[in-house]
Amino acid sequence: MNLFVLVIKEIVYRKISSLIILLTVLTASAVSVTIFTLSKASENETRKIMREQGLNLYIFPKNTNLIDFYSVNNTPSFPESCVDSLANSRTFDAVRHLTGILQLRYSDWTDPNGSLHQIVVAGYKDEAMQRFLSKQETMGFNVPAGTVRVGALLAKNIPEGDPFVIQGADGKPHRFHISERLTEGKGILDQGVAFNLADLQKVLGMEGQINKIEALGCVCHDGRINNARKQVQAIFPDLEVTEITSIADARENQRLMMNKYGAFLIPFIVLSALLISAFLFYSNVLHRKPEIGLMKALGKSHLFITGLFLLKAFLLGITGSLAGFFAGSWMAGYFGKKIFLFTAGDIGTTWSIFGFTLLAFPLLWMLSAWIPALLATQVDAAETLSQE
Repeated sequence: MNLFVLVIKEIVYRKISSLIILLTVLTASAVSVTIFTLSKASENETRKIMREQGLNLYIFPKNTNLIDFYSVNNTPSFPESCVDSLANSRTFDAVRHLTGILQLRYSDWTDPNGSLHQIVVAGYKDEAMQRFLSKQETMGFNVPAGTVRVGALLAKNIPEGDPFVIQGADGKPHRFHISERLTEGKGILDQGVAFNLADLQKVLGMEGQINKIEALGCVCHDGRINNARKQVQAIFPDLEVTEITSIADARENQRLMMNKYGAFLIPFIVLSALLISAFLFYSNVLHRKPEIGLMKALGKSHLFITGLFLLKAFLLGITGSLAGFFAGSWMAGYFGKKIFLFTAGDIGTTWSIFGFTLLAFPLLWMLSAWIPALLATQVDAAETLSQE
């Protein structure tokens, strides 16, 4: 009888054990796909949640005094065009989400009540889209032209509906519509005002100038800050790069945690399922000893008998992995909508691992059947048939 037909008949005949083996493959495949998909969703979710912490790199002129830089005292400026030059570079990929900023202290702002205050003014250039990198959602603090976002402390001194008024370098008052009154907890912006970069440059008489670039440093093989600094200084040797370590570490640690979680859980589940299947295949060999003995007495080779179990493992493996892939994708979508707030709508079928799933699980289940198949070839035909 044809080997394939014989295996199909055996699967149908021993429905319960075949179904359990099929379920082990399906479960292992489905859980693996679910965890892998949700791990990717978790990375995206974490990235979006941690956007509120801000960007983690500063780029500024080398001669900047960092005490002045962090206290927002007057610091050296450099051309705004540097942002676009970095964004248009083919070799610049260690830093993303480039936002040019002009941030200074303004010492004599007069509020509507006539009181003088020292405030922080910050002009934000719209985030530069890096031309040769894949498009990503913006993280920059964009401010529409002609408007400002006022910090929580300043907002208390400006009545609702009033514009924000500031004296320019030209000696004239400049009025801006307040598009947003920021809530507390925005750091130095609590005592400041966010402008569109071009608007603030005009107010201060500093057209075309910025004094820092905020950006996101990517995780790279030779270190976050080192690689970012090397790539920036290859284009602009007179610029320096520093990192906000707490934000960078939080992002990287979260990413590593999810990768380790998946790297532990998926092998654990697959190995458990393989052991269950191996015991079931061994049990199958014990129950089929008379049949195997008869086959050997009829002249069937060791290769034929091994093929009975390996082909069965392959067929159950390919069927279970196919069903498990779609079941896992469905579970990831279903539970992802309940777990993730920001990225639930982006969770879909992970086609990138489809081929790997169809290849890996049949091979693994053939491996689990390998030792039982070898034991089957050792069945003694004469001894088995004499017991019958």
